[in-house]
Amino acid sequence: MLLLLITGCAGSRLPAPRGATESIGTRAQSEAFFQSALREFAAQQLEAADKLFGERQYDDARAKYEEAVKEAADVPDNSLLAEAYAQIARTYGIEGKFEDGRPWLARAKAVASPDEPMGWSRYLGVRGRFEWQDEKDNEKAKRTFIEMYEYCKQAELFSRELDAAHMVAIVGTPDEKVEWSLNAIAAAEKGGEKNWLGPLWNNLGWTYEERGEYDKMLEALLNARKYHYEAGNEHTQLVADFGVARAYWRNADLTESRKCLDDARNRALQRHEADPEDTEKGEWVGWGHVYLGDLLVSEDKPAEALQHFKLGRPYLIKSGIENWWPEGLKELDDKIAKLENTGGE
Repeated sequence: MLLLLITGCAGSRLPAPRGATESIGTRAQSEAFFQSALREFAAQQLEAADKLFGERQYDDARAKYEEAVKEAADVPDNSLLAEAYAQIARTYGIEGKFEDGRPWLARAKAVASPDEPMGWSRYLGVRGRFEWQDEKDNEKAKRTFIEMYEYCKQAELFSRELDAAHMVAIVGTPDEKVEWSLNAIAAAEKGGEKNWLGPLWNNLGWTYEERGEYDKMLEALLNARKYHYEAGNEHTQLVADFGVARAYWRNADLTESRKCLDDARNRALQRHEADPEDTEKGEWVGWGHVYLGDLLVSEDKPAEALQHFKLGRPYLIKSGIENWWPEGLKELDDKIAKLENTGGE
């Protein structure tokens, strides 16, 4: 149907035959309808790509974003084009392929404009993520995310305003992380954005762990699990259960920690066995071993703990931890070295 409409409208772009009665106004209306149809089709491609991205099907999403680029190239404004370019860069960034992503981010920068809110806000969100993960410059990324937050608040782009606050909470100082997480949670609750509440409470919980506030960590991660089970998926629910197990361990409740951890580890193993090439699924097998190792240390079983630390490490290496959390890898290696130096005793 769309092809027929576009074909019909495209004909209206040709000069009218001599003697034709079509008015200039009619031709202008046909041209406007043609441009509207092009824009709608490009927007549908972008929406389909976003859906795949949300499902973590990054290769398929990238292919669909590339289709959106082709369609958006003929649209008079650049908003859809900027969004598609930026998201192609983001799919590469998520995979740690920053060199492949940078040219696409540069293309987004070239066409994005503050006068086109959807394209500009998407560009800022991806630029900030590259500054954070590729350039390793948290201060620079924080400035970009604050700029995005203020821009989206002014433009009333509610979901993207939340995304910006969420990212400030990730890259900021410990005090800023708490402040921005609580601001974002309050906004999400006010707006009924249940999809956001799980990730926001989750990140706040891990921030409390960094600060050594373990009672608040447990409260936050229990809230995260609640919302992930209401609005999340199998993956986010699994991660939430691992978080709760970790929080119980931090609060010295080893019985509850083991109960949650054993269940989460079994599910992680099942998911990995069903799709062994998925490094994200393998990553959580790795964390399952690491968290169990920590629990075993608390149970005064260092030899078993050392075994699980060593079992978990290759999964995390395969998932690319050296790129996205080298400090976490060093912490694990320090644990292994300490137990090896004491003979696992």
